[in-house]
Amino acid sequence: MERGEEEYGSAKPLFDGVVFAIIRSDELDADRMSLLTQSITTNGGRCVVLQTPDELIQTVEELTHIVSSNIDFPHYAAALEHGIDVVKPSWVTDCLTKHRLAQSRRHSPDPSQYFQDVVLTCANLPEGDQDAIIAGVLALGGTYSSPLSKLVTHIVTNNLDNKKCEMALEKGLTCQIVLPHWFDDCFKLGRKISERPYLLPDPEILRKNNITKVRDINTGILEGATEAVPSSEAPLSSPPGSPTECRKNLIAFQYRKIKLGEDLDLTKHLRATLEALIDHSGATITEDIDEAQIYIGQFRDGKDYIKASRAGKDVGNLAWLYQVINRNRYTSPLSKLLHYPIPRDSLPGFEDLRISISNYTGDARIYIENLIRYSGAEFTKTMKQDNTHLITAHTTSEKCEAAQEWGINIVNHIWLEESFAKCAVQPLTNLRYTHFPARTNLGEVAGQTSFDMKKVEQMFFRKPRESPKKPLASPAATAKSSKPTSSAGAALAASTANISEAPTPSRSVNETGVEPSTAKKGPGRPRKSVSTPRIRVEEEKENESPFLSTDRASKIKARGNLLINAEDKAQYDKEMKRKGGLIHGVERRTSLADASSPLAASRPSKKRTSDEYEATKVGSELSDGEEAQESGSKAKKAKLTAPAELPPVRYRMMVTGDDRWQTSKRQEDVDRRSLRQLGVLVTMDPKDVQILVAPQIKRTKKFVAALACAPLVVNTSYLDHALGENDLMDDPEPLQDLENEERFGFKLSEALERAKINNRHLFRGWTIYVTRDVPGGYETYKEIVELNGGTAVVYAGRKGLDIIKRVRNDDPEPEAQHQGPDEDSDCVYLVSGTKQVEHHLCQLFRELAKSQGVRARVVSHDWLLNTAMSQMVGWDGKYALKE
Repeated sequence: MERGEEEYGSAKPLFDGVVFAIIRSDELDADRMSLLTQSITTNGGRCVVLQTPDELIQTVEELTHIVSSNIDFPHYAAALEHGIDVVKPSWVTDCLTKHRLAQSRRHSPDPSQYFQDVVLTCANLPEGDQDAIIAGVLALGGTYSSPLSKLVTHIVTNNLDNKKCEMALEKGLTCQIVLPHWFDDCFKLGRKISERPYLLPDPEILRKNNITKVRDINTGILEGATEAVPSSEAPLSSPPGSPTECRKNLIAFQYRKIKLGEDLDLTKHLRATLEALIDHSGATITEDIDEAQIYIGQFRDGKDYIKASRAGKDVGNLAWLYQVINRNRYTSPLSKLLHYPIPRDSLPGFEDLRISISNYTGDARIYIENLIRYSGAEFTKTMKQDNTHLITAHTTSEKCEAAQEWGINIVNHIWLEESFAKCAVQPLTNLRYTHFPARTNLGEVAGQTSFDMKKVEQMFFRKPRESPKKPLASPAATAKSSKPTSSAGAALAASTANISEAPTPSRSVNETGVEPSTAKKGPGRPRKSVSTPRIRVEEEKENESPFLSTDRASKIKARGNLLINAEDKAQYDKEMKRKGGLIHGVERRTSLADASSPLAASRPSKKRTSDEYEATKVGSELSDGEEAQESGSKAKKAKLTAPAELPPVRYRMMVTGDDRWQTSKRQEDVDRRSLRQLGVLVTMDPKDVQILVAPQIKRTKKFVAALACAPLVVNTSYLDHALGENDLMDDPEPLQDLENEERFGFKLSEALERAKINNRHLFRGWTIYVTRDVPGGYETYKEIVELNGGTAVVYAGRKGLDIIKRVRNDDPEPEAQHQGPDEDSDCVYLVSGTKQVEHHLCQLFRELAKSQGVRARVVSHDWLLNTAMSQMVGWDGKYALKE
């Protein structure tokens, strides 16, 4: 007997105590409903007949089971609240076959249980793989059978050399024989994709050459749900001469009252048509939102929308109304993203996004295009270098190749759907958004995401807080409350009270796993100053009421921890954007229940990072003797003392080429704090640097990039004086390095004067192409070019690339005097190394430039470094790479 199932003896009928109702649908017609009713009632069950003609359940509370082929019926939410099992008709059949009540979970019509129709058996799999697959399938509504039976739908194996496969082929069973890769890809996506590329004996994903294109499958799930504002005038606006059967028995809205929103902007003809159809269905139009059970609107705003949403009424749009009328079957407006009113303005984070799509066809393409527009992002049919995202169904296309070259984010549609459903741009660190199964067109699973109504509520119709009535305080309590609060608590209360107008993070304390505690501080990172919390408003904006300072101490502490967690998440997202993501060798989570959570943090690597480099010659160590701060190091325990007030930041300082902190991280922390007390913030970011400390002129990334800001460049003696005397020099002497000035061919003082004039615009209007294997790495030169106002593009030899010429301004800006002579305005630059693969790319670049009527200059990385250091574009044949 399977675990969780109940054994019934002959003393009691099989369905004794079962009170059920059956919901009519396309799959459950009157004949099948009658057969199911007879099967249950003859075995001791009791049937609750739906009231006619609206087919609603009068008393949901008395039911134990609801038999339905889907969850699109009005009482589904109420059934979940009352703990009523919602099962498919297969549950009844399974119970009769086994002569016991089967587990209802395995027969749930909930689409999130996407393996609900899967009965699998395994053949010749490693024990660990088999256990993992079985656990995942069971958790997602499927069933496991150890022996091969007629009920098995899938045999999971790596080959056909086993008894189960031989028996299935011999007896002609209808089960599918699939590779375990299919389950792996389904788990990674959180969707059930087609088994076709994984079917033995000749699975497409294992073929060396697949000549045919990746085929898309039209599942029909997006029919009538591709746009929120239907283009047609009305459903069935041109009916046939005689009413169809669907129109004769239109009962989807029987006895309902519907309020049409004022923002629908309906014409008189369209409104009259809708009213006639609604009246024909047995429903009535009302102008009173309090009387209505259904509200139809276009946007997520207005008094009626907010009132209906807060009251838990059905809220949909015209597309949903048309769909229900055309199919004459109720569906939840929340099950499809474009059956619910759309935001009037852009969703947070989408304002500056430019998104293109590739490899989606038909309804899926229209659906994704509209989702992009409704979210507030800009949809571009053609993709350019200023695009931020490419949404693709698979990675075989010219757009995908170009996106990889240009550094554009490549994601699947699940990222867009879940961002829209959660009302905030989702981080790309979730592996489900960047997973593309081989030989699968993800358009087949478009439209399977439903709304996260908690997020929608928080942003669009948050319920106002009810202030609880205060009981009369006892004398003891009054005396206790009169005591002064701690400075930390007062500071947090003040900080939270000051952000009444600002949105707050939407995750609750319980969701982050923080347990309020007032007794003892556990181990972990030291508490930060709470007077100026740093809140990431862009990630999840909410119109939340201000927190009151009268909250319990445990709640205040939990909110403080929540702010710290938000900073950790922001740091994690920042690290994931680095080339290569987090440190290689990260241990990935295997828990299916938390597949979308961030990867577990790995042990910090002792290997020097590539943040800084010495690029004077090919094959160098690319380091200036410094180590980047390890982001993965654990914070040491700190005593909970009130932090001293810090003076305002007067200068931002960057140190490069100095090894005083290389061996002592503790000394570095002490020195940083000392400098901060002097108003100096030590930074690793070359942007906005005001003081650059170096022992000599160096070609490190930090030194070269920071020169664009025209900082004060001083010797390390400036730092020695500040730390030794606890004071800053009033008139420090600029760095003097005649030897390296002669070596690199420029004067530092003159370069800094030009940097002031250029104002970080030396490369404005320039697009500089860089090979990926250039010494120092593409990302290094990209940052230098961008800090000087230009655009860097990785060149990989793609055919058909349109070379971007230098943009000349008719009204020259001050930096134009340092951008080279006018006769060089038709030159395009490729910065390359000398590897064999780069030599081939250089030749392709020259041919491409010639075909487009521009002059190609293929240069070594020395040209770019010396140009950025001297802050003047010049040309010398020594930088050219020979053909």
